[in-house]
Amino acid sequence: MDTSLYLEELALIRPDNRFKAQLSFCSRTYPYEDAEALSILHEQELAYYRKLQYKRKHSFILGRYCAKQAISAYNRMGEPQLRHIWVQQGVFQQPVVMLPRTEPLQITITHCDHIAAAIAFPEAHPLGIDLEKIDGANVNAIESQITAPEKQMIADTSLEYEAALTMLWTSKESLSKILKTGLMTPLPVYEINHMDIKQDSVVTSYANFAQYRSVSFRAGSYMCSITLPKRTELEVNIPEIQRLFGAP
Repeated sequence: MDTSLYLEELALIRPDNRFKAQLSFCSRTYPYEDAEALSILHEQELAYYRKLQYKRKHSFILGRYCAKQAISAYNRMGEPQLRHIWVQQGVFQQPVVMLPRTEPLQITITHCDHIAAAIAFPEAHPLGIDLEKIDGANVNAIESQITAPEKQMIADTSLEYEAALTMLWTSKESLSKILKTGLMTPLPVYEINHMDIKQDSVVTSYANFAQYRSVSFRAGSYMCSITLPKRTELEVNIPEIQRLFGAP
């Protein structure tokens, strides 16, 4: 299967504890064949897949492939039988891992165009991830959803405007995945009140959810955000992800 795959085990370091998570990035520019779908999707997922329109089929399989690689690596399953792993949809369309295991495991998934990303993590330590393309066509839509203080915060930085807007969006969407609200909640609830610009990332915090922060970074023409508990230390090999999936 000619799909680019990057796996990285993440250490989630807390003041009084330590957890692990498994990050997965995948890229594939051409459609999946039906035979490949049979090797990736659980029989329950196949029923949903067959109802999708053509374009959505590709993103669905790519997202599931990426998620299952993360789950397999987290559980150290060796050569994975991906079709034996079932990622069900919850009542709010959130992914739910249906896999016999020794500990409760969750998954967060994102996909955009030909790129997908996922993180498998223990239920005891929440995480969320989102990936979006930096696209001038989205500027007006995002601008209509951000607050005046957020607009001023962007203006006070040297960040490229379209990239900064996309960063705000992905930060909020990754937070909504932790909260399992999706973006059905009014977006000002997720207002960002601080940005800390690092060498290869931007760390944001929230006005109404002080217990969380997001780490955002660019990979080519895409912006990725990972949201995690504020007191968790996390290191991601951003340069390697940028090398494999397109440095800006």
